[in-house]
Amino acid sequence: MPSMQRQEDTSYRDQLDLIFRDQSEAVIGKAKGKGKATTKAKANSNSKAKAKQKQKQGLSSNSPSSISSSDKWNPPADDDEEYLKKELAELVLEPTLRGGFVQEMVPFGSFSLPPKTSLEYSAQAFFYSKSSLWLRNFELLGALCSQTSADEHLLASMSAVGLATLSNTLHTPELLTRSRKDYVTALRLTNAALRSPTEVTKDSTLFSVMILSIYETVTGTNKRSLSAWTEHVNGATALVKLRGLEQFETGAGQRMFLQVLGYIMLSCIQRTIPMPAHMIELRNIAAKHMDTRQTAWRTAGIIIDFTIFRAGIRDCRIVGPRNVVNGCLEIDKRFAEVFSRVPKEFRYETVYTDENPDLVWNGMYHVYSEHWSAQIWNGTRTCRILLGETIRDQLIADAKSLVPSFSPEESEAIKRDSMVVSMQCQRDILASVPQHTSAQDSADPALMLTGARGNFILWPLYLVGVMDLSSNEVRAWVSQRLCGIGDEGGINQARLLGEFIANRNNPFQWEANQVFKDGFLEMAGNQARFEESDEEEIRLNG
Repeated sequence: MPSMQRQEDTSYRDQLDLIFRDQSEAVIGKAKGKGKATTKAKANSNSKAKAKQKQKQGLSSNSPSSISSSDKWNPPADDDEEYLKKELAELVLEPTLRGGFVQEMVPFGSFSLPPKTSLEYSAQAFFYSKSSLWLRNFELLGALCSQTSADEHLLASMSAVGLATLSNTLHTPELLTRSRKDYVTALRLTNAALRSPTEVTKDSTLFSVMILSIYETVTGTNKRSLSAWTEHVNGATALVKLRGLEQFETGAGQRMFLQVLGYIMLSCIQRTIPMPAHMIELRNIAAKHMDTRQTAWRTAGIIIDFTIFRAGIRDCRIVGPRNVVNGCLEIDKRFAEVFSRVPKEFRYETVYTDENPDLVWNGMYHVYSEHWSAQIWNGTRTCRILLGETIRDQLIADAKSLVPSFSPEESEAIKRDSMVVSMQCQRDILASVPQHTSAQDSADPALMLTGARGNFILWPLYLVGVMDLSSNEVRAWVSQRLCGIGDEGGINQARLLGEFIANRNNPFQWEANQVFKDGFLEMAGNQARFEESDEEEIRLNG
C-alpha cells in the first residue's frame, strides 16, 4: 500500500502542472470526436456554451490569477460534456470501493452506491454533523452540498477521512484498510477531475483536495505524511488561482477561499515562505464581498505580512539585528492592537480546577464561545511566539558582535518584554487545549469522536513543546497531550509530533543564518522552525 500511495501522490502533484498541456487537450478532443454525429439540437447547445464561455473569458481576463495558456481552453458544450463524463467514469473503481458517507446530503446523479449500512449511517452523521472538527466555517459543507451534485471524488475523499478517523478512534484496523482504498480512489478520481476543463474549477474538486490534506493529518505516522499534507495544500493553492474571480460568486466559494487561505497561511508559517502573490491579489478582490472589519479578516492580513517578513529574514533580504528586531516589534504591536478590543465571540472565560491534570495544564483552562475563535487566537499566539524567538536570537547574536546595535540596557529590556509576551502566549495555548479535546475523557464513543477537533491545536501545541522558553515539565505535558489527541481523537499526526518532542528528534531545523557586512558578522535571522531537515526519516518507535 505505501508504494501504491506514493505513486498516486506523484501523479496528483504533477497533474496541476499538466493541466494546460496536451493530456487535457487530448481528453477534450476525444470527447468532442465522439460527438461529431450529433443533431441540430447539439449545435444550438454549442452556440449557447460558446456565448457562456465568452462571458467567462471576459471575467477572467481581468483576474490577476489568469494563466496565459488558459486561452487554449474551449470547455466542451453540454452534449460534449456528457461524453467527457463518460470517459472519466471509466476511471472509477468497483462500487464496493466507493465511499458513501453523504448519500443523505447531496442530490444524486444516475450512478448507484452500495446499500447503506449502520457504519455508513454513523459515518454520515460523523462527517456532516461534526464538520466543525475540520472546517473553520462549519457551514461550508452544507453550503457546498446544497449546490453540488454527487461528485464521486468528493464522496471518496469524505469516506477516506471519516473511516480513518473512526478507525483510529475506535481502534479498528479493518476500517483503516477500507479508508486507504477510498483514499486511493479519491486520488484517482481527483486526478480525473483535474484533467477536465469543467470539473477542475468546481467547488467539489477544491473541497476534495482539502479533504485529502485532512486524510494525511489523520493517518500520518512519519515525516512523509507532513510533506504529503503540504503537497495537497499546494494543489489547493493552484486550484484557487485557476478558479479566479468566479469563486467569489457563491457563498460556498467564498467560504472555501477562506478555508484554503487558512491552510496556506499555516503552510507558509511552517516553511517560512511568503504568502503567494496571487493569493494576496485574490484576497484583495475577495474583500469586496466580505466584511473586512471583522477580527478574523484583520488578523489574516497581519499573518500574511508576518509570512512575508519572516521569509525576508530567511532569504537575507532583511538583515541586521536592528532591522529585524524593529520589524518583529512592529508586527507584534499590530497583533496586540487587534486583540486589545475584540467582539464578544472572541472573548473567553477562565476556569480554575484541580481535576484532570492530564487534560488541564496547571489547573486552568479557557472556555471560548466559538471554536473557530480559539483557532484564530492560537494562530496569533503562534506568530507572536515565533516573533519573540527571533527577537531573542537577534539580541543574543548582537551582544556578541564587535559593534552591537543595542546597548545592554535596551537589549535586556526588549528581551524581557519579549519573554513576557511569549510566556503569556504559551500559557494561553495550553489553556485552550481542553476546548479542542474536552470530550476525550468521555466513555461515550459518540462524544469521544469530537476529540478529532484536536486537529486545530496540533501545531500551536507542538510549537509550545519546542519553543526556547519551555521547561521540561511543559515539554513532557505537551508530548503526552499530543499522544493523547492521537490515540483518543483519531489523529495519527498528533502522536507523531508528540513522539518528536519526547525523543528530542525534532525533524525541523532552527539554525541561524550568518551574513557578513562590511567585515562584521550579522545574524540575518533563523531558518524555519517547521522546515524539514535532511536527516534520515524518523518513524514512530515500535
